[in-house]
Amino acid sequence: MDHLAALWIYAPSEFAAAFAIALLGGFVRGLTGFGGGLVMVPLFSMLWGPVEAIGAMVGLGFLTQFQVLFPALRVARLRDAAPLLLGSALFTPVGVALLVSLDPGIVKKIIAVVILTLTLVMLAGWVYRGKRGPAQGFIVGGLTGFVNGVAGAGGPITVVYVMAEKTRAEFQRANIILAMGLSSFMTIFALIVADAIGKRTLVHVAAFILPTILGTWLGVQLFARLPSGLYRQIVLWFLIVISVGLLLK
Repeated sequence: MDHLAALWIYAPSEFAAAFAIALLGGFVRGLTGFGGGLVMVPLFSMLWGPVEAIGAMVGLGFLTQFQVLFPALRVARLRDAAPLLLGSALFTPVGVALLVSLDPGIVKKIIAVVILTLTLVMLAGWVYRGKRGPAQGFIVGGLTGFVNGVAGAGGPITVVYVMAEKTRAEFQRANIILAMGLSSFMTIFALIVADAIGKRTLVHVAAFILPTILGTWLGVQLFARLPSGLYRQIVLWFLIVISVGLLLK
C-alpha cells in the first residue's frame, strides 16, 4: 500500500484538471478521429511540460486507439492510406528527436498559423484540387508524422488533405484514424528509444486511461449520429479554435 501511495503524484486540483482534459481529449478523438492530441498536448503541457504531455497523450491515445481503429480498418481505403502511413512512419522519429532537444513552443506557433490559414481557406470554399497520388500522400504523411513528433499537433495536416477529397465522411475519418494511429505508435517507440518515457509518464497514462476510454466512446457514439456535412463543419471549426488557442498560449 505504501508503494502505491508513493505513486500518487497529484494534488486534488491537478488530478481534477487532468481528468477533465483526458475526458475531453478522448471525446474529440472519438468524434473526429484525430483531435485528441490537439486538446491534450497544450493543456497537459500547462500541468507537466511538453515532453511529459506528449508522452502521456500518445500513451493514452495508443491504448484507446483500438476503440476506433478496427471499425476504421473495415471502412478505410488502404490503397489511398498507404502513402500517408509510410510517410508518417518514417518522419515521426525525426520530429521526436527535435522534441527532446528543442523547445517546441515556437514550432507550435508556426503550426498554428499554417493550420488556421488552411482551415479558413477551406471554410471560404476553396479545396485542394491538385494532384492526388502516392507522392502527395507520402509528403502529407511525412509532414504529419514530423509535426506530431515535435509538437503533438500533426493531425490537421492530414485532415486538410484528406477532407479536400470529395468522398464520404466515414472514408475520410477512417484514413485519418489510420494515419494518426501509426504516428502515435511511432511517437511512443521514438520516445522510448530517446529514453524520454519516465515513471511519471507511465503514472499519467495509468491514472487517466479510464476517462480517455469513456470520452472516446462518447465521441464515437455522437459521430454515428451526425450528418456528413455537419461532421465537416465541426472538424473545421474545431481546427480554428485549437489554432487560435495554440497562438494565444
